[in-house]
Amino acid sequence: MKLDVIQPDAMPPAPAGASPPLPCCAKPATGELGWQCPMHPDVTASAPGSCPVCGMDLVPIGQSTTAADDAKHARRRLVICSVLAALLMVVSMTAMAGHALGWTGGPVHWLAGTAGNWLQLVLATPIVIWGGWPILTGGWAGFRRGRPTMFSLVGLGIAVAFLASVVATLAPGMFPGAFRRHDGSVETFFESAGMIVVLVMVGQALESRARRGTGAALRSLLDLAPPTAERDPGGETVPLVQVRPGDRLRVRPGGRIPTDGTVLEGTTTCDESLLTGEPLPVPRGPGDKVLGGAINGPALVVIRADTPASDALVARIARMVREAQTRRAPIEALADRAAAIFTPAVLLVALATFLGWAWFGPEPRLALGLVSAVSVLVIACPCSLGLATPLSMTVAIGRGARGGILVRSPAALESLAATGTFAFDKTGTITRGTPRLVGWIALAPDGQPITRSAAGGGRPVPETGPERDLLRRVAAVESASEHPLARAFAAAADEAGFVLPPVTDATAVVGKGIRGRCDGAGVSVGSAGLLRDSGVSAADLEGGAIATWIAAATAMGQTIVLAAVDGRLAGGFAVADPPREEAAEVMRVLRQRGATLELLSGDTTAAAGHVGWLVGIDHASGGLSPAEKAERISALRSAGARRVTFVGDGINDAVALAAADTGIAMGSGADVAIETADITLLSGGLAAVPRALALADATMRNVWQNLLLACIYNLLALPVAAGLLYPWLGHVTSPMLAAAAMSVSSLSVIANALRLRHVPLPAVGAADGPGIRRA
Repeated sequence: MKLDVIQPDAMPPAPAGASPPLPCCAKPATGELGWQCPMHPDVTASAPGSCPVCGMDLVPIGQSTTAADDAKHARRRLVICSVLAALLMVVSMTAMAGHALGWTGGPVHWLAGTAGNWLQLVLATPIVIWGGWPILTGGWAGFRRGRPTMFSLVGLGIAVAFLASVVATLAPGMFPGAFRRHDGSVETFFESAGMIVVLVMVGQALESRARRGTGAALRSLLDLAPPTAERDPGGETVPLVQVRPGDRLRVRPGGRIPTDGTVLEGTTTCDESLLTGEPLPVPRGPGDKVLGGAINGPALVVIRADTPASDALVARIARMVREAQTRRAPIEALADRAAAIFTPAVLLVALATFLGWAWFGPEPRLALGLVSAVSVLVIACPCSLGLATPLSMTVAIGRGARGGILVRSPAALESLAATGTFAFDKTGTITRGTPRLVGWIALAPDGQPITRSAAGGGRPVPETGPERDLLRRVAAVESASEHPLARAFAAAADEAGFVLPPVTDATAVVGKGIRGRCDGAGVSVGSAGLLRDSGVSAADLEGGAIATWIAAATAMGQTIVLAAVDGRLAGGFAVADPPREEAAEVMRVLRQRGATLELLSGDTTAAAGHVGWLVGIDHASGGLSPAEKAERISALRSAGARRVTFVGDGINDAVALAAADTGIAMGSGADVAIETADITLLSGGLAAVPRALALADATMRNVWQNLLLACIYNLLALPVAAGLLYPWLGHVTSPMLAAAAMSVSSLSVIANALRLRHVPLPAVGAADGPGIRRA
C-alpha cells in the first residue's frame, strides 16, 4: 500500500504583502518569528515591547539566541530578587518575633524598631523597583486605559503595601495611633511587597518555560533542514539559501534532504516522520517527490530542487503553526469578559474590606483593614483565568503538529469538538482517487459466462482461467493508452505479475476506447459503441449474461470496460474507485460519537450511494457541483444546533470547506483545498480524522477544567483574604500568603494545560478486509 504523503506544493504560500518567509534552515533571530503577548496571543509585534491591552512583556514566538539571553537575564534577576527577599524575610520575621516575645535588648530590639524598618526599606526597594517594574508598569497601563487587568490588581497591591511601608518608615508620625507600636514605630509590609514580586516572577518564569516547551514542535521544524547543500556534479557545498529551483543536489546516506525536490538518480527510503507523522520510512526513486528536512536512507541520491528553502514544506508548516498560535478561540472571549467584570468587582471588594475592618473590626482595625485589602487585591489576581484558554490552545496546536495534524487556528479546535455532522467528499477522501479493477466476466463463444466475479466485491485480479488470459491481453492493449482507466489495468497486471506481450497497431478512438493486436489477435477495449464498430452484434451486447452483469455493476456506480477478441465479445471489466481501507472503521467511530454522516459527491448518484453503503454512510448525494455542495453544507448548518465539519481534498471542495464550520483537508489534496481548510491532515488518510477529533475533545476538556480551577480558586480565596476566618484563627491572611496562593493557582492551570503535550491520539485501523461493509 502506498503511503499518503503531502506533496511539497500542498501548503499555502505566504500571503501577498507579507514579510519574506524565514528560510527553514535559518535559526530564527529576534523579531523574525515575532513577539506576542502570552495573555493575548493575537497581540503581536516585530520587536520586544509590552502588550497594549494588559501591559505584560511580549515573549518571542520562536526560541532564538537573543531570546535565550533574555531568559537568562530574567533568571538572574529572579535569583537576585529571591536572595534579597530571603534576607528581607529574616529581618521581618526576627522583628515580629521580637515584638511578640517582648525582647527589649540586643540586635533583635534594634531590628524590631525604626532601624529595622530602614533595613527592610533598603532590601525591598530593589525588589519592588527593579524586579517588580514590569508588574507595576503593566498594572498602570491597564488603569490608564480604563481596562484594569490582572497586573493592575497585583501592581496595586504591591504599590499600596510598599508605599504605606515607605511612609511608615520615613514619617511614622503621619499615622494614627492605632498603627503605632509601643516604641512609636509603625508596622511595615515590606516583606509582603517583596515576596509578592518574587512569587509573581516565579510564576512568570514557569509560565515562560511552559510556553517555550509548547514551541518545541515549531523550533524542531525550523531546525530540520541542513544549513548547507551539496551541488551535483562537482560536490560544491553552498549555503542552503543559495539553492534555487532546478539546481541538482546530491544527498548522501543518512543526510537530510535540503529542500523539497524530485529524485533524479538513485533509489532510497526517506524518514519523513517529523514532517508527516508517518512512522515508517517511505521508498523514493526517480520521479518521486522528496521533502526538505526528511532523512535520506541507505543510498546516495541526486535530486532536483523544486522550491527555495523558504517555500519548502517544512517552512510553510512552521508558518502555519506560528500563525495558528497567534490566533484566538471564541471561548477566549468568555474568559476576557469574565476578567473585565471580575477586575473592577475585586477593586470594590478590596475597598469594602478595608472600610468594613476600619468601621467594625477589632484593634488595630486600620492595620488589619489595610492588610486584608491588600490580600484581596493580590489573591484575586485573575492570572489563572487569563491563562486557562490560550495556554491550552497553544499546547494543543503544538501537539497536533507533532502528530501530523496542522491546526490553522484555535477556533478550529473549538468548532471541531462541537461537531454534530460530518460531511465527506467521495473521490480522494472516502476513496483513494485511484481507479481499480473490482469485477470481471469472461464469456464463451456462445455468450455464456465462463466465470465472473461477485458484483462489487470480487477479487481484484483473476487468479486462474480464461479471464486471466483476457486480462493479460486487455492490460497489454491499455498500456498504450493515456486514459485514466488504463492505470487500473496496469495496477492489476502488476499485482498479477504479468509480463505483458507486445502490442502492434494500437489505435485510440476518442471517447470510445482503444484497439490493437496482441498474441496475433485483434483486441478491442472500451465502450459498447467501439465493440459494435469492431463487429460485435447488438444482440450479444444487449442480451444474456453480459447485460445482467452490466446492470448490476452500473447500479453500483462502476465503470464498464468491454473487451472483444477478433470481433467476438470476450468479456468485460468493472472499474471503480474503492473506499480507503480505514474508511468503514472511521465512520463507525464517528457514529459511536453520535455524529450524523453525509457523503457529498460530484460523481453519479449510484456511485455515491454505493460507496456510502460500503463504508456506513446513510445519507449520500451525487451529481453535486461545488456550489451545490456548499449549499448543502449551509443547509445542514441552518438545520441543526451543532456544528458541521466538511472533509475534502480537491479543488472542487474549496467552496464547501470554506462554507463549513470546520473544514478538514487531506494532506495529499490540492493546494486550494488545504489553503481554505481550518485543519490539514498531513498523513494517515481518513484515520487522522478521529485523531484530530480526539485532540479537539481533549483540548476543550482541558480548557473547561482550567476555567473551573480558576473559578473555584477565586470563590474560595476571596472570602478568606477578606478575613472570613479571623474569628476562628485570630489573624488575617498575610499578603505574602495571598501571593503564594495566587501563584499556586496559576501553576495548577499551567500544569493542567501541559498535560496536552502527551495526550494520546488513538489509531484507527482498517475494519474487515479493505474497509467495506459486507452484505
